[in-house]
Amino acid sequence: MIRNLNAMLRSFGASIRGPLELESGSIGILCMIWVNPGISQNDLAENLAMKKSAIAKLVKSLEAQDLIERQRVSGDRRMNAITLTSEGHKMVAAIRELSVPLNADVMRGIPSEEQEVFFRVLEKLHASLAARVSMHPVSGGD
Repeated sequence: MIRNLNAMLRSFGASIRGPLELESGSIGILCMIWVNPGISQNDLAENLAMKKSAIAKLVKSLEAQDLIERQRVSGDRRMNAITLTSEGHKMVAAIRELSVPLNADVMRGIPSEEQEVFFRVLEKLHASLAARVSMHPVSGGD
């Protein structure tokens, strides 16, 4: 069911990405950085359940578009803190402006009380699965 919902929701994401000329995956990255300024690429990959190589490609593209910037973390030369540029903040505002009516449309007909329960259950499921994944890392060879 989750796979089917994801497939059906893809067109909604495309309707936001298209006018903003963003690649698939960029919205999640920009919004995650907006909520967590200074996040690392590794943390982006973990939180968005994306491959590190995909994150690296998207980060490079978003940096080339002047939407994000990477800054070295003092004390760890290998790690970069990623933040939004002023253009990145404008882009997130545009994403939010387009996504609010789309989210309302998707949830139309579902009472607000049921929406609240739905999101609480999703948060609990996410937390439970995240804890399991952290305790039992999946090997890259499977």
